[in-house]
Amino acid sequence: AEKESAASTEYSTDRLPLPVRMPTYVIVGASRGLGLEMVRQLAARGEAVYACVRSTNDDLKGISGDVTVVEGVDVTTEDGMNALKKGLTGVTIDCLVNNAGSYGSMPPDGDVMKMFQAQKLDAITPEIMRDTFELNTIAPLRITQTLLPQIRAPDGKVIITTSLMGSISDNTSGGSYAYRAAKAAVNQVGKSLAMDLKPKGIAAQLIHPGAVLTGFAGDQAKIPEDFKKSMHDVVPSVHGFIQAIDATTIENTGSFIHANYGEGLKPCPW
Repeated sequence: AEKESAASTEYSTDRLPLPVRMPTYVIVGASRGLGLEMVRQLAARGEAVYACVRSTNDDLKGISGDVTVVEGVDVTTEDGMNALKKGLTGVTIDCLVNNAGSYGSMPPDGDVMKMFQAQKLDAITPEIMRDTFELNTIAPLRITQTLLPQIRAPDGKVIITTSLMGSISDNTSGGSYAYRAAKAAVNQVGKSLAMDLKPKGIAAQLIHPGAVLTGFAGDQAKIPEDFKKSMHDVVPSVHGFIQAIDATTIENTGSFIHANYGEGLKPCPW
């Protein structure tokens, strides 16, 4: 589970304009967990959603609404980038959500404790570091580069699903070398995107969904009960994430936001 920050000041939506509904969302990493629930909630409120995945499944197929599934999107390969571009040919994107990601050391049996153990100081390897960076850091930049000509300018948005574990000042427990480093790096990617895209009127935001009980944390049956108690259900977590997307403007571009499970957005410490 990710350590929650006791931020001293709340990120208040009172200072932001009311959310503007955008017609076209592209969710990269949408087959399960947070991404799947994003597709479900956005489609339910009437948005057009492109769900980009390596392969579809019954859960994704079962979502009603204006949902188009783009398959073959492995964000770590050239073929995957080509499939993404081909599947979105002619689409003007109002909001791109870079949601594909991984902790980086999940064992075949889905044991979350083994996953954490593999990123301790006496176990971490260069291979785990490289693989984790490829998916969590390089892929969001590559995806944004590929789709940038199709993002609405002005008024488009680029969102990166990040983590409080990428915060340097909030790291008080060590470990998780690959995941922490990859998320700290993607936070810099997101900040640079915000600066570079601002003249075009495109906002870029880094959003931490919180500690959410999904397949990201491995086989749920193998998660210790005391560990589960610190985690939150995916539905309110995604509700908060979408609130953070809606609250994103060119004025607050480049922020690092805690979606906070739908209980009020707040800033994350860098």
